[in-house]
Amino acid sequence: MPTDRIFGPKMLRRTLLKGAGALALAPLAMKFGARPAYAADPGDRPKFGTSDYATRLVLLGTTGGMTWWPGSNRASNSQVLCVGEAMYLIDLGWGSLARLAEGFNFGHFVTNDGQRTQLELSTFMTNMRAVFLTHLHMDHLGDYPTFLEIGARAGYAEKQPLIIIGPGDRGRLDDNRSGYKGTVIQAERCNPPQSTPTPGTKMMTDHILQAFAQTFNNCAQDEGYPDIPKLLDIREIGDPATIPWPKEFILPDPNKPWTSDITCPAMDPFEIYKDDRLRVTAILVDHFEVYPAFAFRFDTADGSLVISGDTGPDTRGNLQKLAKGADVLVHEVIDDFWLKTCYKGVKEGDPTWPLYHHCITAHTSSADVGKVAEQCGVKTLVLSHIAPANTPASRLRSAQKGFSGKLIVGEDLMEIGIGRPHGRPKA
Repeated sequence: MPTDRIFGPKMLRRTLLKGAGALALAPLAMKFGARPAYAADPGDRPKFGTSDYATRLVLLGTTGGMTWWPGSNRASNSQVLCVGEAMYLIDLGWGSLARLAEGFNFGHFVTNDGQRTQLELSTFMTNMRAVFLTHLHMDHLGDYPTFLEIGARAGYAEKQPLIIIGPGDRGRLDDNRSGYKGTVIQAERCNPPQSTPTPGTKMMTDHILQAFAQTFNNCAQDEGYPDIPKLLDIREIGDPATIPWPKEFILPDPNKPWTSDITCPAMDPFEIYKDDRLRVTAILVDHFEVYPAFAFRFDTADGSLVISGDTGPDTRGNLQKLAKGADVLVHEVIDDFWLKTCYKGVKEGDPTWPLYHHCITAHTSSADVGKVAEQCGVKTLVLSHIAPANTPASRLRSAQKGFSGKLIVGEDLMEIGIGRPHGRPKA
């Protein structure tokens, strides 16, 4: 990770003093090396959670795209919001759990003859309250199966059932822009009978438990794992029994082609979660043709955070409504220079056209993201879901054009304090 994006305590103090009267927010000193770690260095406390910010965002994975990017060690998209000791995960792209463990995992040790031995297994997820999925793409879900099993042993539902909130079944495939004539995979269940090519969060979770039944059952019977299906409280956005669509939304006609005004109609934010620490609202964004795709807003006593999810720049004003006046907007970005270089001369009908069309309609370029943040009136813009992951940070800083607030180019394991520093409440 380039060191110009990692801030030490002295620089943090200077940054806060320089920005006094604007926003008491700055990335804290959190760089733990480029190795793919599955645990923090041995210690009695996690590396995060020592700051005086009650509300903190930790970027776990900061790249996007269902591919690997040469020369980059960024994990796929994920972040964790900490309010006091309570933890809330937003998306779980592949590699993100290693980052979560790298920053938060800790153990209790005894020392014998100068050597340390851990006393028990990891339990660092005991304060996990909820997981939020912006949409059901692999670069936001790759570590979800691992989280369900290993996270249960690490305590994610020790205090109460873990709430998992994500999109419901959209009921139809995207329009076939590539001319694909191969297998259309169907997810099926028996009770009630249903077959769908676009399973929602609940069916997806059920099928993960079935697909990994052997290991789930073995771990429960051989190693004392908890009863995982009973620990999960799955709530689908769009399900009348849990989180219904807002009144402004009309389910798309399956016989009409997708258009962005159908997949992302103008609407008002609606509440999807609330507890004693925060309120979460959602709105549709335009990840054309992937539908539904949501942005989330997290409001705490300290301040407000918005996660854009994957979206093009035109959301019919939805993101602007959701993010209005927020302290921090974490927004996806795709390198405009890369788009123009990689797809130079491409035209409809070319083999690479479908992917190019997706990139320019379903994502926001570095040339546009600053303008979007300015329209939202946010104080700080954090670039994440960076594609390609190997894009130089100096080029991404061009996103400052058109944006009058503070710009941060996100890095894995960057911690951002939200609001003014003060003592943190306990979970």
